[in-house]
Amino acid sequence: MAMACAVAVFAFIGLGSWAVASPVGSSPDDDYHLVSIWCAWGDREGLCAPGSSENERTVPHELMQWPRCYLEDSTQSGDCTISSENVSTDRGDFAQNYPPVYYRVMGLFASDNIEASTLIMRLVNSTIFVGAVVLLFTLLRPGQRGPLLWTIAAGLVPLGIFIVPSTNPSSWAILSGLTVWIALAGYFVATSKIRQFGLGAFAVVVAIMGAGARGDVGIFMVIAAGAASILTFQPTRDWLRRLFVPVIVAIIGIAFFLTTGQSTDYAATTVTQVQATGGGGATETAGPTWAFLLENLTLIPSLWAGSLGTWDIGWFEVELPETISIVMIGAFSALAYMGIRKMDWRKGLTLGLLLLALFAIPSYVLYGLQVLVGTEVQPRYLLPLVLISIGIALYGFERDDLGLTTIQALVLIVGVSVANSLALFKTMRRYITGTDYTGLNLNANVEWWWQIPLSPMAAWAAGSLTFFLALIGAYILIRTRPAEKPLPGGRSDSVKEEVNGPLPFTSSGKGQRPLHG
Repeated sequence: MAMACAVAVFAFIGLGSWAVASPVGSSPDDDYHLVSIWCAWGDREGLCAPGSSENERTVPHELMQWPRCYLEDSTQSGDCTISSENVSTDRGDFAQNYPPVYYRVMGLFASDNIEASTLIMRLVNSTIFVGAVVLLFTLLRPGQRGPLLWTIAAGLVPLGIFIVPSTNPSSWAILSGLTVWIALAGYFVATSKIRQFGLGAFAVVVAIMGAGARGDVGIFMVIAAGAASILTFQPTRDWLRRLFVPVIVAIIGIAFFLTTGQSTDYAATTVTQVQATGGGGATETAGPTWAFLLENLTLIPSLWAGSLGTWDIGWFEVELPETISIVMIGAFSALAYMGIRKMDWRKGLTLGLLLLALFAIPSYVLYGLQVLVGTEVQPRYLLPLVLISIGIALYGFERDDLGLTTIQALVLIVGVSVANSLALFKTMRRYITGTDYTGLNLNANVEWWWQIPLSPMAAWAAGSLTFFLALIGAYILIRTRPAEKPLPGGRSDSVKEEVNGPLPFTSSGKGQRPLHG
């Protein structure tokens, strides 16, 4: 218990260091999202008021202009002098293009002190992430926790760890992609009512959070529910009864997707493109239809790798050294390759369908917009699906540590920790002084920093160290727990953790009968 608590504290500090690494408005499209948050609860004195037209709102000027002051000039730090007057803008979610859940929750922390409110929101999202992962780790049984922890290690640096402690709705999208599928898989094979209820409730709540943050995540929740159902499939009445919760998750996803503007934007764009080209021609950029589709298909994997450091972070103005992408792609690929050692028809079918989705979804969007990879579709949009895919690739091992030797695990953890530290340093350097200063001391020539009793170097050192300690601590937790041997569909023949009911199958697969608790 003490080790688990320490890991949670380390993880929170690690995320917290990213929360203070950049100024207000530094995550993608933050001007839009901040205005949407401030206006989420309608008219509020000093925060949001009717604008000069029906589709506009009057908000503090800082929400709109803070990121603009440093985006156009890489040598400009995050130190911006902006008038405090209110302005009317149409740059916000005033037409319900996004679901309201995320904006409403974050809107509770909005105030006339924009810097303080932003920092609080970032720390709240850090707390939500750590709390959700700790809760899910507790609900899952030994032998089921490996995919969760190794996905965090190999899939979040640098993009995910930048977005999670931010004010961007993709924070909750990433959490849902990481956790919902494995919560449902654990729910299907739970042999105690308490664990079954806990995992089912967790999946439903986090699905609401994810799809309630971004409408397109609703599609990913449908995929997560389907993946968990296939992975744990058994031709029994018990499996059919348990299908109720994944169906609820899928319905939640579909409902949010269909009731927001994101479900119709791309279709409308496709119609516009067809009309503009006289009935089916592509734009000048696209070229002939088949050549256009094939070129995008060859480029789409770069979107998957974009979350691992091949794309810059922030508003794509924080340049990252290639060392980060090399290390992270190596760690991701090594774990994925190791994961396919454990394969049955359920896992193979699930991975095949996920691979199809990873190509088909961005291809559809890009074709509708008639653009090539590199515009419109960003890696953060696909990151939840990438996390689902690597997690399922690691599903089915008898041990949470995947059978890695201590040396192998340490090499991976050290590599990922170095990549995180480099990304954190580069991000802080970009905003503290701008790119015209390249010194190693973040405390020197400081032009921008929060009004907090913590220096930039202390924040970087604390974040780098605690991230490493969180990974090491998590590895110790899963390394020292007894492994359990899963039966087909991920069920376990060990009853050490379950005392409230019999197993559904014998180890031979005979004597199948429904669970009774």
